[in-house]
Amino acid sequence: MEDLQKLDCRGLKCPQPVVRTKDALTAMGRGELLVLLDDATACLSVSRYAVDQGHGVSLVERGSEYELRIAMGQGDPGTQPAVALTTTPPKGAMVVYINSEVMGQGDDELGRILMGAYLETLSHFAKRISHIILVNSGVRLACEGSELLDYLNDLAGMDIQILCCGTCLNYFNLKEKLKVGKVTNMFTILEILSGADKTLRP
Repeated sequence: MEDLQKLDCRGLKCPQPVVRTKDALTAMGRGELLVLLDDATACLSVSRYAVDQGHGVSLVERGSEYELRIAMGQGDPGTQPAVALTTTPPKGAMVVYINSEVMGQGDDELGRILMGAYLETLSHFAKRISHIILVNSGVRLACEGSELLDYLNDLAGMDIQILCCGTCLNYFNLKEKLKVGKVTNMFTILEILSGADKTLRP
């Protein structure tokens, strides 16, 4: 039986825990890795990364700290929670990257109108879009109170993965108000953007 290896990621913020976990798993090749974390968003990001790679994941919370046990290659797609994310866009797919709740610079009210028109029009290109990535104030579009939430819900219903930066949600205190999409991290964002054939930005 393989010895359990430990990786201490306490005190680290995304994307460092994901990057270090990936490096540790690559170096191990097989066995189990116990990742120690003290940040909820980082814990979620590492868990999602591990699940996406086909590993088994179990979590123990100890106060404000988390012990994430990763069993390499032991994931069961039939029982895994719905947190796995496709991080490699299919060939020919487009990724939409939105880093603001308004479109363009100048008048914010006009920018909101333009963003609404932009999201509504995206539905006509849905078959070519694999992901919509929201960062900075763009995460507000997917949260409670957003006037454009219906557009994102419609796009999510067209098999488009909507991903919101966890660091951004935390910064704006919106983590509990997310209404559509999944929380992600910078590592996954860069992985998706680097694999896209084309990236659209409003």
